[in-house]
Amino acid sequence: MDKPAKLVIIFSLVGVAVLYSLSVFVNPPLVPLEEVALHEGTFIRTRGVITAFSITESENVVMKIEGNQTELLIFVNSKAKDGRKDLLNLSYGDEIEVEGSVEVYHGDYELIVSENAIKKLASGSNISFVAQIAAHPESYEGRKIQVAGYVADVYQRVFYLRDETGTYQLRVKLMDTDMRISELQEGVRIVAEGILAYDAKTMRYELNLVALRHGE
Repeated sequence: MDKPAKLVIIFSLVGVAVLYSLSVFVNPPLVPLEEVALHEGTFIRTRGVITAFSITESENVVMKIEGNQTELLIFVNSKAKDGRKDLLNLSYGDEIEVEGSVEVYHGDYELIVSENAIKKLASGSNISFVAQIAAHPESYEGRKIQVAGYVADVYQRVFYLRDETGTYQLRVKLMDTDMRISELQEGVRIVAEGILAYDAKTMRYELNLVALRHGE
């Protein structure tokens, strides 16, 4: 094989390698949730159903997605409040695709993503999260809503619904005397349905409960 032919082959191989590298960067590999742990330090895509949503004290969004009997924490660097608008429109049970870097935090794997790296694939419900209500309670006032969260303190006619991290809590007041909440266990994920109202005496929002069920 003459020298020009060898150079053509070499440049062709280099070109293929460059194109492959660019394709991986532009469109990272789609990894099933159960295999994410095998890609530590790698930029990937994955998919799952949203089961938890929180806003940290530093105003970043933290979500949890599930699929194939696997959970994964999603940390969204979203300090700009305007950039959270699309995230606040996500609901419990929505299927999303996310792109980010696989990292380890306190012994658990998580995906570090930016706001524009989240794509909704399918809507799961109209169920909101406690942190979403806390961000803009006035938008929900007077409406019948469903809220997903974790049971916190339980009293005779009142209990508290918290987000994944415990940063936000929503007071839930029993309206139907036939409903029983004494059997609720703290830490259990539920979906509460009711009317969000503002209590002027206590200067706080609360959910007037009409129905509840255990989260899936």
